[in-house]
Amino acid sequence: MDLEKTTIEYEKYRHGYPKELLNRLKGYEIGLKEQRILDIGTSNGIFARDLARNGSEVIGIDLSSKLIEQAERINFEDKLPIKYLVGNVENLPFESNSIEVVTAAYCWHWFNKLKAAEEVIRVLKPNGRLAIINYDWLPQTNISCYTNELIQEFNRKSTSKDKLAMYPEWIEELHSTGFTSIETFSFDVNVNYTTESWIGRIQASPEIGGALSKEEMGCFNQKLETFLEHEVMEESFDIPYRIFAIIGLKR
Repeated sequence: MDLEKTTIEYEKYRHGYPKELLNRLKGYEIGLKEQRILDIGTSNGIFARDLARNGSEVIGIDLSSKLIEQAERINFEDKLPIKYLVGNVENLPFESNSIEVVTAAYCWHWFNKLKAAEEVIRVLKPNGRLAIINYDWLPQTNISCYTNELIQEFNRKSTSKDKLAMYPEWIEELHSTGFTSIETFSFDVNVNYTTESWIGRIQASPEIGGALSKEEMGCFNQKLETFLEHEVMEESFDIPYRIFAIIGLKR
């Protein structure tokens, strides 16, 4: 799967994170004004921008030069306190004990988790925090269930979407690398879509836009659009999403 194939759709259809998430993170002293935050797997900077709008000073790092170029272009217009660089999360180009907070928004599943956690705990200052955040849609409505089934039909390598979208197994991996006082929280929100924006959102996902050929993508979009034409009775509809977060502390 190649995320770089979806950069146009990613910028147009991937939305930011719920304000409630930022409010909850502040309770863990994450996302404070003038706080130095490293956002790993930043992609095109969606979560980095949310943090910077709150007043944090953010460094975003990602392995994809194409996504970092997009992030820099967006930030040239937004003029937020964010610095972007291309780099490997499993070999971070930062000195030990140099970062206050590390965030990993909807990306932890892409990494070698043990190596990433070891690098994160190395660069964090004492009493620094790691926030792993998963934010994904749930197969709980007719539309999202059908979409999930269609994804499996067109990409057999894609695993079926977890109805819980919660990953407690990541906690043990953090423990094993030295994180303590690990806590979790989760909550659900509804995100409103039109037929166009939902098709675009799915096309921006790695298992579809990042994996299918143009011909397969056209067929996929046609099937999904046909279903939505019969299913959607109004201009827009809600899709349920779940935030699942793990907070770890470096002593």
